[in-house]
Amino acid sequence: MRKLIFALLALILNACGSSPYSTPSSSAPIPSPTASTPTLAARVNGTPIFLSEFEKRVAAYEREWIRNGLDPNSEEGRRRLAELPRQILEGMIEEVLIEQHAAAMKITVSSEEVEAALAQFMNESGGPEAFRQRLATLGMTEEEFRRNQRAAMLAQKVFERLTADIPQAAEQVHARHIQVSSEETARQLLARWQQGEDFIELARRYSENETTRELGGDLGWFARGTLAIPELEEAAFATSPGQVTLVTTSGGYHLLWVLEKDPARPLSEDQKDLLRRKRIQEQLRAWRSEAQIEILIPISP
Repeated sequence: MRKLIFALLALILNACGSSPYSTPSSSAPIPSPTASTPTLAARVNGTPIFLSEFEKRVAAYEREWIRNGLDPNSEEGRRRLAELPRQILEGMIEEVLIEQHAAAMKITVSSEEVEAALAQFMNESGGPEAFRQRLATLGMTEEEFRRNQRAAMLAQKVFERLTADIPQAAEQVHARHIQVSSEETARQLLARWQQGEDFIELARRYSENETTRELGGDLGWFARGTLAIPELEEAAFATSPGQVTLVTTSGGYHLLWVLEKDPARPLSEDQKDLLRRKRIQEQLRAWRSEAQIEILIPISP
């Protein structure tokens, strides 16, 4: 079902992987339920996340993963299922933050938009009965589906607003590098290049970076904010074309050869997607740092 409504926008950009967010700010024992006080999983700026909804979502993801081939008895299966509750709760916290900030941004999703999406899902599922059977498999009611769909559509609108000014072109650098774990080795390779040896062949023979080694250390073109190693990116923009410089990073030592620069090179779709993702994650982290978040159930790290 569009992978559980785009996996609720990949658990709000977390993609059921390692969380980029800090540990929730506080925790407390689960409150004893009463007739008027449902048990909660968390509160976000006073807005409740109900334990029953949290548990249903965890169960739905478990069923979906297993249906798609995850072996719950394998080491990988056990690891992923053990991590799932925290990831689900992180995603639900992000949903509440998005809802709260969408209101401040005057962004809404109408009931007509939700019903149109529901009709499309029914059609793609093979009709109303097949759609309801799919919901039953997931342990989800039609009203819960509507709520999840609305949350995903609202998040999409907020994300589009946040990234509306991502440019079509930006200053970019084309560079190559050789990554090694020893400064002494890096300096020896730098001396060999200075004596006339070919940088590309040195990269293929000695670089410890498996991704770029066979490419002769080629990093391709990259804009600010798109290279995986920030220290290397910063050095590249500070280095003139034709120069090789020694850069120390958390991953070791790099000989960085800046080949060329373009002050306004068009961004690829992958680059724009990466910049959008980083912008959204930064905003979510900022919203989270300002929020009062209470975790009311024990969740493993």
